[in-house]
Amino acid sequence: MSDKAKGNLLVIGQFGLLIGIVMMGIDEPVELWAYIGGVLFIAPGILILFFALRDLGASLTANPVPKEKGKLVTTGLYQTIRHPIYTGLLLASFGSVVQSMAFVKLVFWLLLVALITYKAIWEESLLEKKYQGYAEYKKQTGRFLPKRKKEACRRLKQ
Repeated sequence: MSDKAKGNLLVIGQFGLLIGIVMMGIDEPVELWAYIGGVLFIAPGILILFFALRDLGASLTANPVPKEKGKLVTTGLYQTIRHPIYTGLLLASFGSVVQSMAFVKLVFWLLLVALITYKAIWEESLLEKKYQGYAEYKKQTGRFLPKRKKEACRRLKQ
């Protein structure tokens, strides 16, 4: 199977799980606290998605295989997080889980976390082959969350 075909299958799986999470019906009315709690994840998730998509610009592709003429983006959100689009998707979809309080949505979300983690790791291996500076960039940044800086942690302990 080609890398492009594998990437397409991962994208289909990702969007299938996302659609399942968002579109799955809820039988019971949502409690106000669950609704508000969900918004506290959905809103930042959507903001992160917006800025990450904007930062990626012409290098944007849903398929984890890098574009032939794409450039490595290490500015904006990508300065501290390697996969902010995935972070935004996970936050926003988790908000939907919180709002529904449905166990089946939680299972779908956990499957989504596993799929996106696999996709990100595979994508990183492809990016390392394509971009000479990617290995160093990877050391400096977190996959889905900013990496804790060792210097800052040392100062806090003193």
